[in-house]
Amino acid sequence: MDDVTHVDLGHAIISMVEPVRDPERLRAYNQWYEHDHAYGCMTAGPWAFSYRRFVATSPLKALRYPRAGGAADTVERGSFISFAWYLADRVDEHFAWLYPQRKWMSEHGRMNDDREHVSTSLYDFRGAVNRPGWPVPAEIALDHPYEGLVVAWLDVMDGSSADDVVDFVLQDWAPALLRPDGPVAQALAFTPRDYPDQPGSGVGVGKRVCVCFFLQCDPRDTWKHFADLGPSVTTSSCAGVALVAPFIPVIPGTATYLDQL
Repeated sequence: MDDVTHVDLGHAIISMVEPVRDPERLRAYNQWYEHDHAYGCMTAGPWAFSYRRFVATSPLKALRYPRAGGAADTVERGSFISFAWYLADRVDEHFAWLYPQRKWMSEHGRMNDDREHVSTSLYDFRGAVNRPGWPVPAEIALDHPYEGLVVAWLDVMDGSSADDVVDFVLQDWAPALLRPDGPVAQALAFTPRDYPDQPGSGVGVGKRVCVCFFLQCDPRDTWKHFADLGPSVTTSSCAGVALVAPFIPVIPGTATYLDQL
């Protein structure tokens, strides 16, 4: 029987930020983000349906590569990454709500600038690949209690297109990493786009592809599978590695990991 009740993921905000390091301001920022911003300015609006946040401690950031350039100027920046899912073909309606909402929150003292946006963009969802037999769909990926995440940003090479890279990721590259008996459960591919009504606002539009690998373990426990993805990417002749970065989930409502950034 066809599934006629399925919710379709269409778009995402993927935001990697670096907070201030002053301990008191960092705690205040973390509490503001979790208690207010993630809901009041990201997921309370129409057609947003899922949200999750991950963190990279210093030992995790030490695994990132390449060590300079790429999706972040330096690998030491970008301690938090957050995701919000939006229904397919409804993102314009969400942003029609978000723009005035963000202005209203700023006017009422409900914004916090104690962070730098290292890589923040609106993305279109391009497809997913699951490990053989793994039942979790892309729409539920943020709600499933995954223990780890690896995000890979790929650069589109000259003479190729983002569509070429997406095809390579979904048909060849990701399936090779999703071993039947391994802890890497699924991979989701995204391409950046302009924000609604803001031409030229996207970061890497047409030039970059973001691939999110969701893991059933700490990334360090399976890092041998991610430690050198460069050769497997460059052999495609359509993409290069901009950044590979591991994360673990935050523990919402706590200050856990804030002293390990």
